[in-house]
Amino acid sequence: MSPLILFLRLLRLFTAIDNFRLSSFIRSTGLVFAMLAMASPLYITGAPPWNRDDSMLSIGEFVVSTWHGEGGLPHNAINDVVRDPRGFLWLGTQGGVARFDGRYFIDYPMPGEFAQGRPEIRALAVEDECTMVMLTGHGKLVRLRDGKFEPHPADALIRNASAADLAVDETGALWIGTVAPVSLMRWDGRRMETFGPESGVGRRSSRFCIVSEGKNRTWVASGDFLGWHDTDGLHRHKLLPDYSIMAAKAREGGLWVAGRDRLARFEDGKWRVVLEGADWPAAQVGIQDIYETADGVLWLATRRNGVLRFVDGKLTRLALRHDRVESINEDIDGNVWLGTNGGGLIRLKRKHHVIINTALGMPKDTSSSITEDETGALWFANQSGGPVRIKNGLTLVIRTGSGRIPYASNICADQRGTVWIGALDGLYSTPAVQPSDDARVLRRHDFNITNVQTLFCASGGDVWISWANGRIGRLHDEKLREFTKKEGWPGKRVAGVIEQQGPDGPEIWVATHYGLLFKLAKDSESFAEQPLPPKLKAVQIYALHADADNRLWLATSVGLLLWDKQNPMLFTCADGFPDDVLYQVISDNHNRLWTSSRRGIFCVEIGKLLAAKLAPGRSVPVTLFGRDDNLEGLSGMIGGQPMTWKSRDGRVWFATYRGVVGFDATRPSVETARKQPVYIDGLSANGAYTGIHSGNAPGDSQKPLRIGPHATQVEFSFAALNFSSPERTRVRRMLEGFDLDWIDATGERSSVYSRLLPGKYIFHVESMDAGGSAPGAQSSLVIEIAATWWQTGWFRAAIALVIVFAVAWIARRVSNRILRQRLRRLELEKALDRERVRIARDLHDELGSRISQVGFVADSVCRKADDPRQKEKLSGLAIQSRELVEDLHRIVWTVNPQNDSWQRLAAYISRYTQRLLHDTPITCTIDGVDAIPDIPVTPEIRHHLAAITKEALNNTLKYAQADHIKIQMNADHGHFTMSISDNGRGFDPAALREDDHYGLDNMRERMAEAGGQIEIKAGPGEGTQIMLNISLQYRPPHSPGNSD
Repeated sequence: MSPLILFLRLLRLFTAIDNFRLSSFIRSTGLVFAMLAMASPLYITGAPPWNRDDSMLSIGEFVVSTWHGEGGLPHNAINDVVRDPRGFLWLGTQGGVARFDGRYFIDYPMPGEFAQGRPEIRALAVEDECTMVMLTGHGKLVRLRDGKFEPHPADALIRNASAADLAVDETGALWIGTVAPVSLMRWDGRRMETFGPESGVGRRSSRFCIVSEGKNRTWVASGDFLGWHDTDGLHRHKLLPDYSIMAAKAREGGLWVAGRDRLARFEDGKWRVVLEGADWPAAQVGIQDIYETADGVLWLATRRNGVLRFVDGKLTRLALRHDRVESINEDIDGNVWLGTNGGGLIRLKRKHHVIINTALGMPKDTSSSITEDETGALWFANQSGGPVRIKNGLTLVIRTGSGRIPYASNICADQRGTVWIGALDGLYSTPAVQPSDDARVLRRHDFNITNVQTLFCASGGDVWISWANGRIGRLHDEKLREFTKKEGWPGKRVAGVIEQQGPDGPEIWVATHYGLLFKLAKDSESFAEQPLPPKLKAVQIYALHADADNRLWLATSVGLLLWDKQNPMLFTCADGFPDDVLYQVISDNHNRLWTSSRRGIFCVEIGKLLAAKLAPGRSVPVTLFGRDDNLEGLSGMIGGQPMTWKSRDGRVWFATYRGVVGFDATRPSVETARKQPVYIDGLSANGAYTGIHSGNAPGDSQKPLRIGPHATQVEFSFAALNFSSPERTRVRRMLEGFDLDWIDATGERSSVYSRLLPGKYIFHVESMDAGGSAPGAQSSLVIEIAATWWQTGWFRAAIALVIVFAVAWIARRVSNRILRQRLRRLELEKALDRERVRIARDLHDELGSRISQVGFVADSVCRKADDPRQKEKLSGLAIQSRELVEDLHRIVWTVNPQNDSWQRLAAYISRYTQRLLHDTPITCTIDGVDAIPDIPVTPEIRHHLAAITKEALNNTLKYAQADHIKIQMNADHGHFTMSISDNGRGFDPAALREDDHYGLDNMRERMAEAGGQIEIKAGPGEGTQIMLNISLQYRPPHSPGNSD
């Protein structure tokens, strides 16, 4: 920019300074903000055409955003902007009507019977929460209710008039202003009143203004008429003569009345002229609309001069790209919205930041460092522009005594007021006390240092300096002490120096760019390296900061590190951060951290940051400043210190490539802490739409919305209102009764559920600010899906009854079959038992008696025989016959079904053992017989156990040379156990010949067939022990015909 152009622009600014009002935010910061307010209109006027993507500009204390047709607006020419009771903005345009929630436009195409080839909406009015009334381009009066158009009952009464204006007063009456002929009509739902020239209504201004003053009086203004309407009719007020009268409601009571000649305030029956004559430009600009916002500012839309603001007794102009503004309104966030004739929809959002660069008089756009001295003046290292001081509206570039401007890289003020400047060619300073700011000069210190990268002024007065990509020193009493490897310094580039309060006083901490952290030892003579988490060993550190609670934070290339020797915490994108690469970090007075990154500057509450880390998976609410603040793409700088600063008024400052950005961090929250409303608009079932007027919290008082059967697809439409920062709105939804948890719905306007089962469901939708500055709001809708005839309760009951009967019939059939099989089995078992009894009786009576006779004869013959050989044979025959009789008794006992009992088996084993050992020198001990239960046992098991007992006792008699046998029986845990042990000579199982262990193998085979286990323990000279284990459970013998 040439000096001549700059001079002409400054001249224009100073001559127009009376036309601008500076906000308290701007005034408190001095000329920095004042220059922003004055210079911005020049910048806007010369900008090229724009759309939503590049429409973020600044006008004084406002950020200006514009929406056009490509952003969803039906047409760039807007005739009317109104706000409904829920907070939605409705836009009447030349292309139709649309609703706006701050992020999305919902267009409502008008049916051809109403549009008649011209979709323009001339005027809008809110009839109730779910109904809009509008005038079409052909003058038809139409209602839009629940998304459907219908003719208004009063439409037939205005067909002969050219209607242009609409309003609804607090009584619900509809007012219609016409232009041919000029008249005013009032429809109360039953009859139409018309007020024309006979009532004094003969001229029309840009529009008829209807202002309700309670339900008893409604004010009317247009042309040269001002009056009120009550139950007695329309009355004209006697006012000062004026023309083109427009009126608006005053927030503190009364009316604002704007005419061609003056602006006046009417309150309590008295007039007070506010502006007139040369101070009131209405005749030149042409007033289109008038509106007072909640903060008491009166806004005036003009035909030829953009928009005017009246505040604190002064009228100022905000220059826009499009001078013709048709309508003004205010949203629920306090932003001002302008409907323009061809320029689209404009939002004026109050700004809470400032960018200090050439637009505010800085020599260069980029400053790499910022500080504040003891007087509250801001100092900037403006690189080739030199050190710059701003105080009390004056911007001053500080030079050396010879007038030279050094290249300033860093700047820092100590507690004594001395300002230190790090430059490419060395270290400079300027003393605190000067007779005049203009007399300040830079003094270069004669230290052998160049390319200063870091300056830090400690509380004790020392100045820490790093230079030449790795050297560091401390300046104390004009003496520079450099630290080297001897003192523990590695010679790496410094990322930052801070001071932290330790147990013994202030401690100096230094971080290097390549991931090392050091603390200065207590003797202040050496550095000690501090441990970092292993995953941070190879990362880059860009800055470090100590907050008010003495926590140490490191901005790194992989996230934000909260350093603690025992428990360090790293916060990354996984925790909700917009970026992992963080350049600078600083805390404000409200326990928040402000951080610059590649994606922009964001802030986060420290308390929520720590809480999120203690709850894994919980996202940190972060406020990112971007498009909605005209700060999109703003990137912080790296490589020096200080690049951030907190001024004494609480604001935080960042050095960026677009200039130094200052944020108003003096409030507890960046945005006003207000719930972000969310509403459920409607519900579609199989394409049939049902409008929902409002969402309610679920409860007994909310009547379910019934949906008929065969609903294969149900769609819920919803909208979250955020007019200040829609990009930071987070939405989630859940269908209670179907969804298991909340589902993120950010960016969605509807959700679809397919093939829901009949029953009751509650649809919840919740919105919240991503930064956590505003609490969440929730809306709910209860629906009940009706069942088809086959899904009804009576049908299911009938089916259940049929199933019960079928199961009972099948169970009866199966039970009868099982009983018959069991009966056949019992009959067969009885027959077998009878047969066994007969066989046992026959064996005992027939075979037993005959064998006994054989033995008796052999015994008799033996006694009479003289031949010794015959005598021996006959004696053996008699013995064998007695043994055979004993075996026969055992077999008969086994076959006899009366002995199918464990208790009888135990008693038999006891008797058999005693009888066998009666005539031998072996004594016997038998324990546990009485403990055996009298429960059934199969003949097979009885036979096998008796045979094993016989084999074991015979082996003892033949080979053991024992003098004592012990038998121990037990029944426990459903098992029968028996141990047969002797104190004989025993044997070595490994040394047995093949034919010596034939009896042992038989015992093992018998136990295997019986389904039990046998264990044989023996050793030379240790006796022998045989242990049996078998289940007591009765298993009936298998027989033909038994299918169980």
